[in-house]
Amino acid sequence: MISLKKTTLSLIAATFLLGSCTGVVAEKTYNVYFFTANTGATQVDTIFDQPVGELIERPEDPTRDGFDFIGWYTDFNYTIAWDFEEDVMPEASILLYASWAPTIRDIVYNLNGGTMNVETYPTTFVPGQSFVLPQARRTGYQFRGWFLYDQILENFPANEGTRPGDQGITTISANQFEDVILFAHWSAIKAVVTFRPSHPQGTSVVPNPSNRVIAYGTIINYGTNFPEDYGTVNGFVFIGWNSRLNGTGDWYANDAIFIRTLAITLYGQWQPV
Repeated sequence: MISLKKTTLSLIAATFLLGSCTGVVAEKTYNVYFFTANTGATQVDTIFDQPVGELIERPEDPTRDGFDFIGWYTDFNYTIAWDFEEDVMPEASILLYASWAPTIRDIVYNLNGGTMNVETYPTTFVPGQSFVLPQARRTGYQFRGWFLYDQILENFPANEGTRPGDQGITTISANQFEDVILFAHWSAIKAVVTFRPSHPQGTSVVPNPSNRVIAYGTIINYGTNFPEDYGTVNGFVFIGWNSRLNGTGDWYANDAIFIRTLAITLYGQWQPV
């Protein structure tokens, strides 16, 4: 009985002799390995049995949070790039290294009518970089901070347009990898308005009404229990409110826009009938 070992050797020898007779030589192949990064990057599968002298099929580009993929290199120092259109497989397995560049992301500021406190401020950032955001200013308003959603102005300034409990953003997070759109939120400055009707016959005829707190930029509304026009009282007709007792200051009429941030006293103005 012929042993299995002898049979196998005979088959190998026959195959070798057949190849020699026909001129067929076994094709040399090697492997292509890909190194992306120690952490945070997607992996690329090894290409096994790549024929010598042929182009290597370009794999799908890997991804990595906070970085842009640049290309493949034959050395860890990224001095020799691998060209998938020109370079062919050598007679040895190779290791290709992925090169990365930190991603530059944009910061978009929606100032909602305000301006920056400084002339220069960051408009881009590199993921992993953390820094304090600039402040903003706006006449008649206090800066509430930067938010990732726009100010809800349906009932402004009654609800200030900001969700209760939200404190805003003061820094760009080190975990932020995408572009950032920031919205400035504002709080209208409120001023105390004191009224002195100043009727020529004194407060016994027209007493002083209670104070009002009015927000900057809102429409003056003295209220239903606070008529804008006293009409005619004891031979004098009321003509309006003025910032000066002698009537030479600014007038503050009902339904006008209130554009003041400091407390003020308004004086009633009268003319004899």
